[in-house]
Amino acid sequence: MKQRIYFRPALVVGLLGVVSALLWMAVVALGPSVAAGLLAALALLYTALSVMTVWALWRISVLEHWADWDEPRRLLILAPHEDDCVISAGGIGARNRRLGGVTRIVYLAPDDSPGMAERRAAEARDAWSIAGLEPRDLMHIDLLPPLRQRDPSRLQAAATTLRAIIDEFRPSVIVAPMFEGGHIHHDMAAALVTSVVVPGDRFDVFEAPEYGPYVSLANTPHRVIALAARWLFGLVAYYGPPDGVDGRPIVKFRLDGRDLECKRRMLGVFESQNAPALVATRAYPDRLVLWDGERRRRTPFDFEHSYLRVALAARRVLPARIVNRLFHVQPGTIGREGRITDWDEEMTGGT
Repeated sequence: MKQRIYFRPALVVGLLGVVSALLWMAVVALGPSVAAGLLAALALLYTALSVMTVWALWRISVLEHWADWDEPRRLLILAPHEDDCVISAGGIGARNRRLGGVTRIVYLAPDDSPGMAERRAAEARDAWSIAGLEPRDLMHIDLLPPLRQRDPSRLQAAATTLRAIIDEFRPSVIVAPMFEGGHIHHDMAAALVTSVVVPGDRFDVFEAPEYGPYVSLANTPHRVIALAARWLFGLVAYYGPPDGVDGRPIVKFRLDGRDLECKRRMLGVFESQNAPALVATRAYPDRLVLWDGERRRRTPFDFEHSYLRVALAARRVLPARIVNRLFHVQPGTIGREGRITDWDEEMTGGT
């Protein structure tokens, strides 16, 4: 039975080190032989994996920093879908409310499956009621284009609407999705929010990473460890928190037991989105990246020189089973499969 490891990267690193050591011990015990040569090649592979994950563990210590949310603020959480806001900021949203702050949630892209918009909206109201929010603190608007359509005029209108929401609420902190190539609606929300920020604004903007196809030894250490764990003979799977895409520090907000338990209970409400999996994989202290106004980008990362491009190329020439083993990665931005978000194309309707 596969052992699932959540949020404990050092354990995976240790297991890879043990496997590497055992293989080298076997090589020595066998002495000069063909079998020893084959084992030595395997030992070199696991040594390389061990070194790579030790590096990733060090990068985690460099990139991630703890911070406190210890005073009430006017917090505006912008999310495409109902579970996204709890994943990204459920802990600080609940904590802010408990401290006497004002938390408002705005959802931008209702599910267009029959009956799902109403169901997911009801789940969101139930989830945030656990944190003490009232239905009036949540706003559901149909702002973004459908998943697989480009609609520049609708995006321009959405930007105007978002700016009006910000001006009406007067937040001191905004949390929005990260522009990371995971889901086109997430990227649309991220790009629209940052497009309406002007130099005179007196609020902080945080981006919330969630998932995506980006892999980097420098910038995605948890993803690197998860990929390396796949080589533990299929016996181990590592589920880490989301990484960023460009090396900016990850701010981890300290949550006490009440706040973290509240986030778990909130995630557990989203039965339409596989609540048990959300509780298992997303109940980490909120992780945000402070937005930098100098980082407006056309694409989330360099696709041409990316791990994703190599994986997509391999899919064209190798069996799917082998590709999934060697290059396990989300095949592009959801809604733009086979490629990643290009904001210029979204705003011009190009291809």
